[in-house]
Amino acid sequence: MLIKIKPEIRFRFILEKGTAMLQYLLKRVGGEYNYMSLLKLAFFADRFHVRQHARPVSMDEYYAFKYGVAGSQLKNILLEPEIFINPPKVIKRVKGYKVQLVSKKIDMDEFSKTEIEALEFSLNNFAEFGRINDFKLSEISHAYPEWAQYEDKFNAGLTNREDVDYEDFLKDPPKNHPIFLRNKFTDPFPKLEDSERLELIEEMQEHSIPLI
Repeated sequence: MLIKIKPEIRFRFILEKGTAMLQYLLKRVGGEYNYMSLLKLAFFADRFHVRQHARPVSMDEYYAFKYGVAGSQLKNILLEPEIFINPPKVIKRVKGYKVQLVSKKIDMDEFSKTEIEALEFSLNNFAEFGRINDFKLSEISHAYPEWAQYEDKFNAGLTNREDVDYEDFLKDPPKNHPIFLRNKFTDPFPKLEDSERLELIEEMQEHSIPLI
């Protein structure tokens, strides 16, 4: 029997930075947003930064869930902040799937110039879908390989959560994916050459933390 190990490429998550990332995104979309959509904005920002600079903004560990891909600690910040020793109190859950910004004071020193670029890329290309309805951005995210590789298992009810490796962030979705066509959406991520993917993987592996 084969035992599946956790993804090999992992980074050290820092709570303050993850919180600042969610604050930044939430402030830019008006201070109140669907929490699943907010997590997708973070995912797309991380995806962009990984493809450009071989590391995510959040440094989080990613999983595929029924409603799309999300960083595990980012999700905890929004839904279970009490699990942290010093729980962040700058975002609160208000009603249904909504979260609300409590403090607009964001530590911008947490971000580099390229990280701000990644956050803005996500906002400019995906935020509007989160305003259409609570699940539209989740639907869009299902076209991307990070989630699509597990589509059959989720549809069959065989899993609730699957590992997502940062190498998956370097793969491209089909240009004419049915979800894209249905939503009249064009994938905004610049395509990568095979040589670029290999270089990014090598760089990520160099900075990856050891598996426990």
